[in-house]
Amino acid sequence: MAFKQTKGDVTVEACVFPAPGNMFKGALRVTTTRNNKQIQRVTGRGCGRPMRSSAQALELAEAEARRMLGL
Repeated sequence: MAFKQTKGDVTVEACVFPAPGNMFKGALRVTTTRNNKQIQRVTGRGCGRPMRSSAQALELAEAEARRMLGL
């Protein structure tokens, strides 16, 4: 995990998961805190296609995480 940032009550982390065909897919782990409870969601939407290297997949996930936070 190379990118983790909090804005308000939302924390966004960029991470990489294995994909079929010996490839890697970028994903976002979004954690929202409400009333002392944490709601966690993992999504790969918007993070690009599966890539051959984990570094490339992480780059795409980090760009999507920054876009989501408005940075």
